[in-house]
Amino acid sequence: MALFNETQVQEITALVRRRYRELGVALGEADMQEKMQNLNEQSSLQSELRLLIQIANGEYTRASATKVLVRKVELALQHLMDLLLGNALHTNTTIPDDFWRTDIGILASRARWWLSADELITISSAAALAFGENTQANRMRIARAIDHGLLEWVPDPSVANPQQNKRVLLPQVERLREQRRLPE
Repeated sequence: MALFNETQVQEITALVRRRYRELGVALGEADMQEKMQNLNEQSSLQSELRLLIQIANGEYTRASATKVLVRKVELALQHLMDLLLGNALHTNTTIPDDFWRTDIGILASRARWWLSADELITISSAAALAFGENTQANRMRIARAIDHGLLEWVPDPSVANPQQNKRVLLPQVERLREQRRLPE
């Protein structure tokens, strides 16, 4: 039996619709109900959610995925996260740790692992790569970079301890290392 199903599509759609209504009220949009009816079951969001659910449920293997499918999954995941966590100023936002324990967070985590399993590294590895060695001080620097939105993290589903299950994207750590090397 699949972990995710149409229920998650409906729940996430309801969250986005509620936010849409809130924004409409803030903007003084009078006919929000009519516009809401136009957000039907064939919306791009719902199609993207169904794709992410197929990924999370293991219906596609990463090894046999085409470049087109990988790109679709990347865009769908980015779109979902932007809708759920984005802000009008497009500034970095940090994802609360609790998010990853929700159904939506688990769905997003599985999609991210499907996309980037080879590029996700531990905090210890990130500290060594970015700052030269794996010390407590350098691990704390990585933690602060996460807290400030400079690095994205995803929980490792194979590690139960929440203090040890954070993984960060290698390209972002490499970018952080390069920024450190730039002369000021």
